[in-house]
Amino acid sequence: MEKVTLIIENLEEEISEWLLLEYKHVCNIWKNVFFTRAEKLEDFFPGKTTEKTFSDIFHRVIVLDPQAKKELRPSDFKDIEAVVIGGILGYEKPKGRTRKLLVSKVGEKNSRNLGKKQLSIDSAALVAKLIYLGYKLEEIEITNEVVIDCGEEKIILPYGYVVIENKIIITPGLIEYLLSK
Repeated sequence: MEKVTLIIENLEEEISEWLLLEYKHVCNIWKNVFFTRAEKLEDFFPGKTTEKTFSDIFHRVIVLDPQAKKELRPSDFKDIEAVVIGGILGYEKPKGRTRKLLVSKVGEKNSRNLGKKQLSIDSAALVAKLIYLGYKLEEIEITNEVVIDCGEEKIILPYGYVVIENKIIITPGLIEYLLSK
């Protein structure tokens, strides 16, 4: 089990099927995971939720923020209790909500980025896990977007997804969910 806890600070008011798919995938990626501000999630993740915010529970943390000045490195995990990902479903153009809602609680010195690409929640968890395991960010292949061919139409997900052995690691069930809409 990981020594560092992965915290998902749930910042979504509505718990959509898409959000649940990503959160479930996070639990497969990172075994030591905890959801905060998550009273609506207890039924889905028993024993892994609290209504409190991460800053009420953990003090030595790194918040992953796309706008952070420094990249996450393996050495960043040495003296922390938790790494925090904002549970925010993204927009095509980021709005800086992680900085405003999470980094503001711990300060810039406790924030790191995962590169220039906007990642899905579960992709951010996977990249963080790989870095925790010793990989450097530049060693991790990440897509610019994912295009899902639906015959006459295409669905474009403008987020980065990890590629391992030429396979894009996308949220299990997400393509089926999108095709059903």
